[in-house]
Amino acid sequence: MPPPAMHCTCKTVLSGVFGAPISRAATFPPSFLIPAISAPFSTTSSQQKPPRKDGNPRRGVSALYRSGLNKTMWKANSVKNVPLPKPVLDPARRTQIETDPDHGLWEFFPANKTLMATPAEMHAHGRAWTVQELRAKDWDDLHRLWWVCIKERNRLFTYEVERKRLGPMYGDYESGERMKVIKHTMKAIKHTLTERWYTWDSARSEAMLDEEINMYADVDNGEIAYLRKEDDLVVDEQLSAPEGSEQAMPPADVPKMSTEARA
Repeated sequence: MPPPAMHCTCKTVLSGVFGAPISRAATFPPSFLIPAISAPFSTTSSQQKPPRKDGNPRRGVSALYRSGLNKTMWKANSVKNVPLPKPVLDPARRTQIETDPDHGLWEFFPANKTLMATPAEMHAHGRAWTVQELRAKDWDDLHRLWWVCIKERNRLFTYEVERKRLGPMYGDYESGERMKVIKHTMKAIKHTLTERWYTWDSARSEAMLDEEINMYADVDNGEIAYLRKEDDLVVDEQLSAPEGSEQAMPPADVPKMSTEARA
């Protein structure tokens, strides 16, 4: 049986390698051609090979490498031919949504539950609170008034955005005047709370220098915060005793007269 015929390219390369003298090293093929000559060659398509197991379950998530989803994630997240829901254009066929008439979000809208208040409604407001009036209020009243001002400012800012979106409308002047009154009230609340803080700080400094006051007393457990002196206790007992009692006041010491003085 005759030997198989050799390819012309391989025959030319090998004849040049083995037929050349040893001194001529330039006839050797380049190093990058050696794997092409000696490595085995497969004609099997890459699609027919079993898929290589991917050990990275998060492959395809990175936006930096852009490697794409693996087959498992592609099958799980594939877009199927599902009919999309169609919007209901007829208002009569839409589902009626029931809302709570006393919901807290209604406080950010006018009393008639409309989108915006009219310029006349925004202009119908009183004057700002003064510091003298707020001094008589307790902490809870000041807290409620502060959040009422916050809600009013939220309304006015919402009206401003809607006026810019809808175009030229009336109400900028009335909204600005109402905002000034709200800011003056909030400034008066801050002034009142600042006065109370300075008053409390001054009282605390004086109490730390007073020996009769225990600043670290646990009042909830029955400890006394005000330690009165003994002299004050005696005076209070004398004042609280009933009139005409012999024990109210101790008898005065009568000085004894000497014999010479009697004569």
